[in-house]
Amino acid sequence: MESGHVGAARKDVLVPVPDSSDVFQNRILAPLQSAYLYEESKQSFKYKSAVLIKNEPLEEKYNAYRARRSEAGYSEEDLKETFGFLLFDDVNQAHLFGETGLLTGKSACTTLGDPSKGVYISMYSDCLDLNRWYQGKSGYVAIIRLTKGRVKKVPENYTQNFTAPTVGFDCHESGELASVSSKTSSFLAFERTQYYLYELLDEEIGETAPSPSAAVPFAIVSFSYTDTKAILVTPQATSEKKKLVHDYMAWRGQLQIGTQSYDVGLRSTKGALIPTKLPPVVKVDRAISMLDLMQLLPKAAFETCFSTEVFLGGLYCSLYELVPSEAKDTNSLSPLLQEIKEKDLALTVPLKDGGFLILLHPSHFPPIDDNALNASEVLQGMFIFPGSRVVKRGTSGQKKATISSEILQVLPVLSYAEGLVEKTPLNSTEETV
Repeated sequence: MESGHVGAARKDVLVPVPDSSDVFQNRILAPLQSAYLYEESKQSFKYKSAVLIKNEPLEEKYNAYRARRSEAGYSEEDLKETFGFLLFDDVNQAHLFGETGLLTGKSACTTLGDPSKGVYISMYSDCLDLNRWYQGKSGYVAIIRLTKGRVKKVPENYTQNFTAPTVGFDCHESGELASVSSKTSSFLAFERTQYYLYELLDEEIGETAPSPSAAVPFAIVSFSYTDTKAILVTPQATSEKKKLVHDYMAWRGQLQIGTQSYDVGLRSTKGALIPTKLPPVVKVDRAISMLDLMQLLPKAAFETCFSTEVFLGGLYCSLYELVPSEAKDTNSLSPLLQEIKEKDLALTVPLKDGGFLILLHPSHFPPIDDNALNASEVLQGMFIFPGSRVVKRGTSGQKKATISSEILQVLPVLSYAEGLVEKTPLNSTEETV
C-alpha cells in the first residue's frame, strides 16, 4: 500500500479519513483508545490511516432494528449503543466486511453460541485474537456500532453441542466476564470478552438472520504494534539482568516425535530440580486439543503466573520452558511451535508416577518473566500431579494429599481424551530450520 492508506477506498462505501483530521482523532481513535483492557496498549498501538464506512442499506437496517426494539418496549439501557471490534490481517477482507457487514458462520469462537446462528464481536480493542500481540504485528481493526439489546449471561461451552440462541434475548455474554482483568491471559481474555449477537426470525425452529441487524460497520483503521517491553531491554540491561538471575537447566535429553528428535532441556529460574525423573529420551505420540484440555484442567492453570509448584483447582502444577539444549540450535523448535499453534494442540506425556507432562504453545499463559525476549520461541512444559512433589525439611517423604474424587478423575480422563483427539500424528518429518 504505497499511499499509506487502508487500501483503495471503494466509492460511496469506504471514505478515506486523513489522520490529521478531527474525525480521525475524535470519532475513530477515541472509541479505540477508550476500549483497552491492558495498560501497555496505550503505548503499543499506533494507528496510521482509516476509512469511514458509509453503507446506507446496512445503516437503514440497523436504525429500523432499533426502532422495532423500542416499540417492543426495550428500555434505554437495552438500546444503549456501544462499540465492538474485529481484527483483519488482509485489507481486502476488511474492505469486503465494510460492504457486506457482519455475517454468521465466520467466527472461530464457539463458547457462547453456535457461530452459524450469530456473530462474535470483541468488547476490547486490544483483545482481538487468542494469541498475545508481538513486536511488529500489523493489521486492520474494524470498529462496529452495536446495540446489545437484552443480554443473557451464559456458561462457557467448549463442546460441539453449541449453546442455542436464547428466546427473549439478543446477545450472550460469558458468565466469566467479571473475572477478566489486565492480568488475564490473552486467549482467556479474548474468549471471555465477546459479544455473541443473534437475531431470531422464528423462535420455534430457532431460525436466525444471516446478518444480525443489531450491528453495523463504522470504520476500518490500520495499525502496527510495538512491544515496549522488548524495546526497553537493551543489551546492557540484559547483561545486568543475567548477573542477578540464573537459568537452571533442570533436565537435558531428547524429545522424540515420530522419527524426528530434538535435543532439548527444561529450563527454570527457580531451581535445578523437576518434580519427577525423566528418561533420557521422552517420546511423544499423542496430543490433545486445547479446547478439551481447558475443560479438564482448572482455569487458574492458564491464568496464574507460576514456575515453582502451586496448588490450583485440586492439582499440583509446575511450569518450565522447553528449550533447545544447545545455543546454536536456537530455532530448532520453531516448526514444532508453529504446528501446534496452527492445530491448536498440546502434546501430552504420561508419567510413570501418576502425572503428566504437557507441552504447550506459550501464548496460552501469561508471561512468567515480563522481560523475557524469546518467550514466544520456546515451548512451555507443565507438570501436573494429583499430589505435591515437594519434600519439605523435616519430613522423610512426600505428604499424601487429600484430594476430592472429582479431582482424582481428571488425570484418567485426560489420559483417555488425549488418545482420541488426533488420530493423525504431528508431521514428524518436517525439517528444522
